[in-house]
Amino acid sequence: MSYFSVFLIPSTPLLRAHLGRKPLEQLVHSLVMSHLDYCCTLLYGLPDCSLARLQRVQNFAARLILNRRMFDSATQSLKELHWLPIRFRILFRLLCLVFKCVNGTAPRYLCEYFIYSTTGYSLRSGPTFTVSRTRTRRHGDRAFSVAGPREWNKLPLNIKACTSLITFKGKLKTHIFALAYQ
Repeated sequence: MSYFSVFLIPSTPLLRAHLGRKPLEQLVHSLVMSHLDYCCTLLYGLPDCSLARLQRVQNFAARLILNRRMFDSATQSLKELHWLPIRFRILFRLLCLVFKCVNGTAPRYLCEYFIYSTTGYSLRSGPTFTVSRTRTRRHGDRAFSVAGPREWNKLPLNIKACTSLITFKGKLKTHIFALAYQ
């Protein structure tokens, strides 16, 4: 992704003079943000130093759309565009995939990773999933079978109770946005 953005992004400020904000935003979404989102759930659990390049690309794209200088706050630009930082964007995509697994719209091989906890009593937090134990914390905790249930169990009940993907995404983005910019 970084290799791609090195060649794409420098040419877009030249387009700024000929495009308005909305067309430029659509261009950045289609060319840059789509590459940031592609297979981003594989990046879950990586350290910040590994995600720093992708975060810089997103920060530059936000500044470009809002016509901000290089030394202006990237966080304010991301907030104004209602974009989640990379780490939280990855979490959002992971939880959307878990939601599809819970509701049976994901492929069967992914749905098989989720096993409801069986307890003899009702919990206020609603049904939770069993989180697999791993041998290695470094790589094993990043696996979808571990990270998905763990992050799902952390969600508030009102988000887990959603029945449609659209309402789930709306509530989840609001929740994660609040976590990212508290």
